[in-house]
Amino acid sequence: MAEPKVQMDLMIIGAGPAGLTSALYGARAGLSTYVFERGEVGGQVALTDLVENYPGFPEPIPGPELMERMKEQALRFGTQIIMDEIEKMWKENRYIYAQGSEGVYMSKAAIIAVGSDPRKLGVPGEEEFAGKGVSYCAVCDGHFFKNMDVAVVGGGDSAKTESLYLTNLASRVYLIHRRDRFRGEKILD
Repeated sequence: MAEPKVQMDLMIIGAGPAGLTSALYGARAGLSTYVFERGEVGGQVALTDLVENYPGFPEPIPGPELMERMKEQALRFGTQIIMDEIEKMWKENRYIYAQGSEGVYMSKAAIIAVGSDPRKLGVPGEEEFAGKGVSYCAVCDGHFFKNMDVAVVGGGDSAKTESLYLTNLASRVYLIHRRDRFRGEKILD
């Protein structure tokens, strides 16, 4: 095994809201805290035009600004951010090792806060209208569609749950699915 590039107390994989919050508390506790991010610091929130449901912000705040503030706060307490994609992790003796594209890292503890990426349809106009009618989170954006006709694409638990949530906001909800029956839990029908 290669010699670790960095040794730390706390390794956090993912620099979205959960990862940066974890980093803030780890660094404030005096731990040498490192956050590893493969893409953009801030995760999906950094791609959100306006965030209106984050505690402590009574007025909407642009997603990139909110995530920049979270990053700066974590950095102020000593968090280090490393732009590297962690490809593999393992435990050896009392340490956790992570193999990134830039090298091997060693830590006493790890938090995995990688979030998720929405599954995209790949249809014309999807990218162009993201945040302008195309949404990937009913709870986040549902109020924008109050009293409107909306469509949800999918047939699993997520699509069924998002559709049910939207029935309290939208005037009509269409659930579009490519198969002859839904894959989600029956209780959500």
